[in-house]
Amino acid sequence: RLRHKLIPYLYTANYRTHTQGEPICMPMYYRYHTPEAYKVKNQYIFGGQLLVAPITTPTDKRMNLAGVDVWLPEGRWTDIFNGRIYEGGRFISMYRDWDSIPVLAKEGAIVPMYLDDKTNDLSIEQPLEIHVWRGNGSYQLYEDDGETNAYVDGKYAITEFKVETKGDELTFTIHPAANASGVLPESRTMRICFIFII
Repeated sequence: RLRHKLIPYLYTANYRTHTQGEPICMPMYYRYHTPEAYKVKNQYIFGGQLLVAPITTPTDKRMNLAGVDVWLPEGRWTDIFNGRIYEGGRFISMYRDWDSIPVLAKEGAIVPMYLDDKTNDLSIEQPLEIHVWRGNGSYQLYEDDGETNAYVDGKYAITEFKVETKGDELTFTIHPAANASGVLPESRTMRICFIFII
């Protein structure tokens, strides 16, 4: 169900791979040019907005948890599954049970998802749920009809989202979509989920 919700995010990441050569799963040293980025061989940036740290060690039978040493670059990071906040610029040991691994959003991250996870509907009319983490950042959502090769002829839309935070004030902007004519529906539901954990 989570994978289905993430399809707008994954589809955009695939578009960036196709047009810019940016991998969906990117080693940390592709983005961060520090010695620490080379020490976390399993850790990666997923889709440009999320940091993932797979746990590959056995479960500690006393705690029934397994752990991984996660390197967090400078800044504020939030675990998308449990809401825990971490200050970056250091290594942190994180423990999880069988059902989860650390997946963290940096401050200012924007992750578009489908609102509905109960169907397999992939139509462009699907309502969206945009997750926004406090901070400063932007994201360009790519969409096409998902069925034909019309995108080759320029029939696709790119919608830019931007979040800006100054003190206690947050501004979230949805810019008009480029090339939207004939691609996007005339009206659409978007739920904006602000992650304001302090």
